[in-house]
Parts: sequence; C-alpha cells; structure tokens
Amino acid sequence: MSSFSQIVNSLLYIISGFFFGIFASRHSIFSVMNIRRTLAEKDFSPASLFRLAFSILFIVLAFLVFPSWMASRTTIGAIAYYAVLLFYFSKGWKNSPK
Repeated sequence: MSSFSQIVNSLLYIISGFFFGIFASRHSIFSVMNIRRTLAEKDFSPASLFRLAFSILFIVLAFLVFPSWMASRTTIGAIAYYAVLLFYFSKGWKNSPK
C-alpha cells in the first residue's frame, strides 16, 4: 500500500516532468529552426557556428542527458517528460516554418 507522501511525490514528479517537457519542446523547436537557418547560410561566421553548437547542445541535453538524469531519480517523471516532449515537439515540428 502506498503512503500519502509517496502518492504526492509521484504527482509532483509527473507535474514537473510535464512542465519541463513543455519547456524543452518549445526550445528544441527554436534550436531546430536555428540549425536550419544556420545551415542555409552561405558563409559561416563565428557567431553562426556558436549558435549552431549551442542549438545542437540543447537538443542533446533535452533528448538524452536530462531525461536520463531524471529517470535515475524518478521513472514516472521521466516518462511524463518524454511523453510531453515528443508530443509537443511533433506538434511544433509540423507547425514550424520550413
């Protein structure tokens, strides 16, 4: 039987996974748009290379590092994070300008 504190902790982990997933999906879409824009440029400046590196780093952090760290703390929070991240990323991907 689960105690009240375990139930509350699970709910808080689900809520935090939900909100972190929304944040990560929004900024992942921005990162993908930055990558597209940077790769479409003809000449690469140091600023555009930094923007490209930062965007790739954010995508790696959002899709690999943070979820694995969160899964080491709570499985249910990581599942909520991935579900929200993938759902809103796919919606944003379809609606993003090509």
